[in-house]
Amino acid sequence: MMRKLLFLIFVLVFSILKAENPSIFLTPTAVKEIQKSLGKYPAFDKSYAELKSIADKAILSEIIVPIPKDGGGGYTHEKHKNNYYEMNACGILFQISGNKKYAQFVESMLLKYADLYPTLGLHPEKKSEAQGKLFWQTLNDAVWLFHTANAYDCVYNFLTLEKKQVIENKLFKPMAEFLSNGNEANYSTFNRMHNHGTWSQAAVGMIGYAMHDKELTDKALYGSKKDGKTGFISQLNVLFSPDGYFTEGPYYQRYSLWPFIVFAQIIVNHQPELKIFNYRDGILLKAVNTMLQLAYNGELFYLNDALEKTYKTQELVYAVNIAYKNNPAEKQLLDIAKQQNAFVVSGEGLFTAKAVSKAKTNPFEYKSMLLRDGANGNEGGVAVFRAGKGKAHSCLTFKATSHGLSHGHYDKLSIAMFDNGNEILTDYGAARFLNIEPKSGGGYTKENYSWAMQTIAHNTVTVDQKSNFNGNIKESSKFHSDIQYCDFSKPDFQIVCGTEENAYAGVRMIRTTAMIQIPDFEFPIIADIYKLNSDTAHTYDFPYYYIGQFVSADFKYQKNITELKTLGSKNGYQHLWLEANAKTTKAYARFTWVNANRFYSITALTNANTELLLTRLGASDPNFNLRNETAFMLRQPNASNHTFATIIEPHGLYDLSKEITNGYQSNVDKLDLVQDNNDFTAIKLSARNGKTYLIVVVNKDFNIKMERKLNINNQTISFDGNYYFKQL
Repeated sequence: MMRKLLFLIFVLVFSILKAENPSIFLTPTAVKEIQKSLGKYPAFDKSYAELKSIADKAILSEIIVPIPKDGGGGYTHEKHKNNYYEMNACGILFQISGNKKYAQFVESMLLKYADLYPTLGLHPEKKSEAQGKLFWQTLNDAVWLFHTANAYDCVYNFLTLEKKQVIENKLFKPMAEFLSNGNEANYSTFNRMHNHGTWSQAAVGMIGYAMHDKELTDKALYGSKKDGKTGFISQLNVLFSPDGYFTEGPYYQRYSLWPFIVFAQIIVNHQPELKIFNYRDGILLKAVNTMLQLAYNGELFYLNDALEKTYKTQELVYAVNIAYKNNPAEKQLLDIAKQQNAFVVSGEGLFTAKAVSKAKTNPFEYKSMLLRDGANGNEGGVAVFRAGKGKAHSCLTFKATSHGLSHGHYDKLSIAMFDNGNEILTDYGAARFLNIEPKSGGGYTKENYSWAMQTIAHNTVTVDQKSNFNGNIKESSKFHSDIQYCDFSKPDFQIVCGTEENAYAGVRMIRTTAMIQIPDFEFPIIADIYKLNSDTAHTYDFPYYYIGQFVSADFKYQKNITELKTLGSKNGYQHLWLEANAKTTKAYARFTWVNANRFYSITALTNANTELLLTRLGASDPNFNLRNETAFMLRQPNASNHTFATIIEPHGLYDLSKEITNGYQSNVDKLDLVQDNNDFTAIKLSARNGKTYLIVVVNKDFNIKMERKLNINNQTISFDGNYYFKQL
């Protein structure tokens, strides 16, 4: 009798568990809605057809589960990656179509993995401290589990109890244990505040929900010790600022949003009482909007380690669909979804597709904004200037943040500029050929560390040919730059001031940058004032990495035609060819280039000691890993206190189709430094039409309410706050 009772209890419990699947990302309700909606929403149908194409091709192909061998981009890497995409597609197709052939494919492949996994040691490629088993690093193993967990959830009810036990006991439970506690490195990664930790936690949590394993889901949510000091919830507290800025930068914000947003939706499906999308004032929903703002015409800014990515990547399709489903009041997300023209085959994707088809979409509004860094928003930040509308609008980024974890660069107070739909002053991003196996196995090349991360690779000042904090990440991670003030309240004069006092011992750095729109200039101009204070003499190098073709300079330069030498021997200088150098007797120097159909000029203050250098990237690069980018560099040798002041100006038209060239000369007639001390820096800008403008910025005691007075040419200038701008 007792055995019969236990058996009935077992059957009842199993039937209850069975009814809960699919239960993680694709739900039974969503399946029914999708089935009824197919054929009604063309863009969603297109996404479904693409997924079906992957699944249909997969079920006709041989299932191959190779012994792991290759690094990123190699055959086994790509095969295991393709396998999880195929399983995910087939799992979803099984749910929506009901065709068992898709479930049989997932079952067969999972059983092959269940046979393989127990035989595996650590991956033979030893390029990571946290080595994976299927892939060279645990990050990729976690991504595999992230997708495969969804496939397993979709076919869960199709599998027999015996096969589920084989798959779970030989594959999923050992993999979850390996990712979270397989060795010291894996334990550290799983509990780390980093995108690798996010992926590991999301993957373990997802397979935990699919298997109804509360131990795993609790570990994912609250860390290995389940004390809340690490884990997914803790990551929401630490990795995002109150403005939704991810400390590793836009590229990794995009990447990490995938596990963040998907796992959050799964938490909603399983534990709605956690109200995860309301957590910390809706931090994940803020993060999606912030992510979209960290782009120029949809192309993400190259801050820290970064490669070319746009908002059309699959991870941002997931982010936009899920964010809109959980906050349908955010109508401008529909414009992004419409431009993406792709939807997740899920309830969230269908919900968004319906809204796009029915609602009138307003253009996504790019705004000037300051995005604070740090969990409490007190570790500097990124300022984004914008002027104008549409694809040709002007944009500038000003980076004064913390280091950015392992993917950060030594680029305190750096800028990048965009205009007329193009990148004008560039941030290099990362030196990496993603998944191209002949190029360092698809990972970061050595030049990422010898060049891309170094200070001289950025549009900021390098002191004594050394990188910030001597290129020591432990030291750099202790400090952050500060945003002293930011004022975007006046569209015609936007300004930000950042300071850095720790990057170089004994050197205080103040950069104040303004975007100015005045009738005397055709397009918005940038006024850039970079002040350095020290008690000892240094050499200050200040490059502007421009994209385009050199046109002219108002100084005589000596070009090295027959022989090139490097600018230095280390800290990134070994990668720069010195192509030309010059000095000038004028109080300023002008450099002009052309990009697409517009000219750009830098007019910079100089003195008798200023050296003008023209450099090209590519030296000490035997494997051609670096792009041949060019810079106009200002060098101030043997200086203790020095102020760089420049005007960056778009101007003119170069139309090859109509053979029209006009306005190729800068409209800046003169640039003067009229006062520069510990309290104020004042520059006078004169246009060719005779009009002059005075720009004054304060250098200490920053306070928007403080009354200021200074004397310039026997005239008293009075103003309140941190800056002054007026036509004279």
